Amino acid sequence: MSETAQADRFTNQRSLIIATAGHVDHGKSSLVNKITGIETDTLREEKERGLSINLGYAYYYFPSIEPDAATENIIGFVDVPGHADFINNMLAGIGTVDYALLVIAADDGIMPQTREHLSILDLLGISKAVIALTKIDTCNAERINTVSDEIAELLSSTCLNKAPIFPVSSLSGDGFDALIEFLQNTLQEKKSDEALQQTHKPRFLIDRSFSVKGIGTVVTGSLRSGVLRVGDTILHTGTGVEAKIRGLRLDRTIIEQVHAGQRAAVNIVIDQNSISRGDWLLAPEQYISVQRFDAKIRFINPDFKIRNSAQYHLYIGAAHHIVSIRCIDTKAQTFFQVASHQPIIAYHGDRFIIRDPSSQLTLGGGKVIDIFVPRRKRCSDERLNLLRAQDNRHTQALVDLLNISPMGLNLGQFSLNRNLTNEALDNVLEHLSKNEHFFINLQLDNKQLPSLLKLDFYVQYKEIILAELVLFHNDYSSKQGISETAISKAVDFAGSHLLFHAILENLIQEGVLSKTGTLLHLPNHEIELSKEEKEFLATIRPLLVKAGKIPPRTRELADLTGISLKALEQILKEITTSGSLIKVAKNRYFLPETIMELAELSEQLVSENLDEEGFSVIQFRDASKIGRNLCIEILEYFDRVGFTRRDGNMRHVRTETKNVFSK
Repeated sequence: MSETAQADRFTNQRSLIIATAGHVDHGKSSLVNKITGIETDTLREEKERGLSINLGYAYYYFPSIEPDAATENIIGFVDVPGHADFINNMLAGIGTVDYALLVIAADDGIMPQTREHLSILDLLGISKAVIALTKIDTCNAERINTVSDEIAELLSSTCLNKAPIFPVSSLSGDGFDALIEFLQNTLQEKKSDEALQQTHKPRFLIDRSFSVKGIGTVVTGSLRSGVLRVGDTILHTGTGVEAKIRGLRLDRTIIEQVHAGQRAAVNIVIDQNSISRGDWLLAPEQYISVQRFDAKIRFINPDFKIRNSAQYHLYIGAAHHIVSIRCIDTKAQTFFQVASHQPIIAYHGDRFIIRDPSSQLTLGGGKVIDIFVPRRKRCSDERLNLLRAQDNRHTQALVDLLNISPMGLNLGQFSLNRNLTNEALDNVLEHLSKNEHFFINLQLDNKQLPSLLKLDFYVQYKEIILAELVLFHNDYSSKQGISETAISKAVDFAGSHLLFHAILENLIQEGVLSKTGTLLHLPNHEIELSKEEKEFLATIRPLLVKAGKIPPRTRELADLTGISLKALEQILKEITTSGSLIKVAKNRYFLPETIMELAELSEQLVSENLDEEGFSVIQFRDASKIGRNLCIEILEYFDRVGFTRRDGNMRHVRTETKNVFSK
């Protein structure tokens, strides 16, 4: 029968992927071989030494007939090494599944790797499991009962406390019928995780790759979320290359799509030599690599203390990283920041394992909370409250975040951190609206998703801004209005200029605020613009907007506008006084929004420097695409107004971006 015909025999397919775990020589590979008939130890060294070294794979098939369809059921096994020397491979295998088969030999009983593997399963939150008590042919009934009781006691304080125990013998076959029947029932009763398929974008975790003649590169692994289909465009995180999925297989069966929780082989047009275990295939728009993330960590020994100077081993997905870890919650010792010199692919909720600097001992594990780590105040109460809010399901997290975020919530970051589809995000926002969690959408810059601001905070800002305008008009009745920069300073707005600008735009749309040129005023306040202001708005400002980060010099502006140099300088002086221009150097003027953009670029350069040593003129030049001399003028201006501090060839950001403006 052809493979295609075999795929067509069944209307439905169900699959369950199980990883083995347990001490070396307790019979994991023999047990898998007894169920599937497949020898998972394929390496010559594995056969010579009689133990598993690398990951092994095998599948067990059984059909079922249901009222409306014939179903092909597939149980896939990822057989992991039990020896302590190959814990890296064990962690790579166990990190790709949601179901475990913990194997314990009746003659040995509970051994060191039994405990460590069980701790790893518990730390990874793998609660769906079954226990196989092997080698019962070597023991009497009393020994089997004793070990069974010891196992139950060991499991009682872990998330596997409800896992059943099946005594089996790979030699005689005793107990296998009951174990296989249990696994079959588990698969048939398994409900697809609709949340992972419908609310999350696809993430395929690679655990091996190879090249097939006539087909090309094939990668195998498990789909951790979403749905992948033949023809979909994915991005390979190891190279950043985008490619289409040319084909999918589940063991020997050709399939058209793979769902969250399933293993598959994926045929893609990417150089096989550039693919490594632990790489991901992602939706291109979802790709982001980080070198820091905040996490919730639990240690096996509750008295263990992280050393900030130490380098630990982090295992996440099927990848291995060397990281430093810092406790940011000194009271509760719950939240930690993980930093790596190499990029990490991680999203909210991803589980990981931490081992000691020599990788000889499993210390603990945890889950990712937030991949968007702020540059400042990482240990502040404000940051910890945000992490506590994020440590919830999507809807509750969004509600809690809105309640404690007077500076608004970046919806794009929230969605990307949690790998949410647009439909899932819409459902969360709709749920909030229906339950009277009032907020407004603020479009910041040209970002795809808006920021959210709780209505209570917005009303407070509205009242403060309008009150300040009343005072301004009373004090300066002859002036048309006040610049955005000036009113931001007057009300002492603590957030970003983008957020403040969005709030002002919303007030203008409401009709409670008006804008003439660049000046803000109350709708009923009218005054004739000065000659200089009219000239600026009509002739000079458009040139500065077009020039962007490289505005013309004063003499060049005179040539471009036809205004005499003396008259132009008078116009620039008056407009600078009003706050609609910023004088950076003797002959160079910038628009406030351009200075803000350059200030935020400076902050970004500092945040990207893991050693926190600031940034150089050359780095600023390369990032801004501005000539070196003009860069020096800009940075010297930043120094003068107290935004940056020069230290040799480096500059350090010393205050908030709003302080780059002077009146």
